Amino acid sequence: MTMRPDPPLRQDTLGTSSLPAGLGGNEHPLIDIPFTVYVDGRQYTGAGISLVEAHVVGLADPALENQKRLVRIAFDFGGFAVSLHPEVWIVRDSPQSLVLRFIDPTGEHLPQLRHILNDYISGDITSLGTVIRAGTLTSPKAAGRPTVRRSPWAGLKTVLGTILALVLMLVLLTVAATLVGRRVLLTDLPAPAQIAIAGETLRAVADGQITYLDPEAPQGEVAYAVASTSGETLSIAMPCDCRSVTVGIAEGSTVLAGEPVLRLTQGEPVTIVEANVPRQDLFALQQAGGAEIRLSDGRTVFGQLDSRTSAVDLAPGEDLVPVRLMPEAPLSTDLAGQAVALRIRRDAGNLLAPVAEGWADARAFLTSLWAGARQP
Repeated sequence: MTMRPDPPLRQDTLGTSSLPAGLGGNEHPLIDIPFTVYVDGRQYTGAGISLVEAHVVGLADPALENQKRLVRIAFDFGGFAVSLHPEVWIVRDSPQSLVLRFIDPTGEHLPQLRHILNDYISGDITSLGTVIRAGTLTSPKAAGRPTVRRSPWAGLKTVLGTILALVLMLVLLTVAATLVGRRVLLTDLPAPAQIAIAGETLRAVADGQITYLDPEAPQGEVAYAVASTSGETLSIAMPCDCRSVTVGIAEGSTVLAGEPVLRLTQGEPVTIVEANVPRQDLFALQQAGGAEIRLSDGRTVFGQLDSRTSAVDLAPGEDLVPVRLMPEAPLSTDLAGQAVALRIRRDAGNLLAPVAEGWADARAFLTSLWAGARQP
């Protein structure tokens, strides 16, 4: 009986001579484009690639000779990477290099690989070290390419956007300037003022009720009478041959001692504005020469400060200074007794006056030093 030897075990290897025709890569030139190949977790640097094979360098494992592997080919574009996963036969070209021949060159990886290689050949993408960049950033061809013309509507939108930004900036500057101006140049006095008739004042001599009132009473006759809280009726005679105007008082009104009842004038009655101004605002009021008088109907009239206004006669601890303002535009006597608001408006030139004076003094000082230095 003749013993037949067992057939040899089948190996998953393939020699170079058994590769299918056309997989040698000679008819497809290698492109020197940066890429990286990962085989069994080990990284290899690409030395050249075509549509049918890839050459890589690195420490080649002898066990990979004539083996079939699924590898990953990565192209690094800086912010992202393109990865292909072809199946290859591995040929160990040298201890430091491998040849990866694509088993199916027309596989799923072909469109992406062809697109990358064609763009690299045409210059649409270029290499910078190990990173691939768009050719428009480095290629000299970019200068000769036609520029994209913008539509008229796009230019109009740009102009309108610029105009809108300028308008908003002007509005913000105006609002800021107004707020700063109101803060620095304007001061609203806290206590309201009152419109009154210029002249001497007849006041109530006791607390009580006005039982008789005659503003047209002749000199020596009873001008008004007060039924005091003590039960007595006090009559006040007209002290002069002059005109009198009531100060918001009528028969039946209740008054307190010292409250104005009649204002006496010589000739036509003239309206003034009386107010009690805080001591710290008196200097600003004198510097401005007066204050703006704002009426309840919205009108504004400038009132000149009475030159006799002074804080010398104030008692210790008293903070309010009585002042009188003479309106530049006459106010009707019917407005007597109405409350008005006062606003001090400073001149911007007065605020800059100390700066101008300091600059003038500095120039004079420097001029004197220069003149002294030039003298022998």
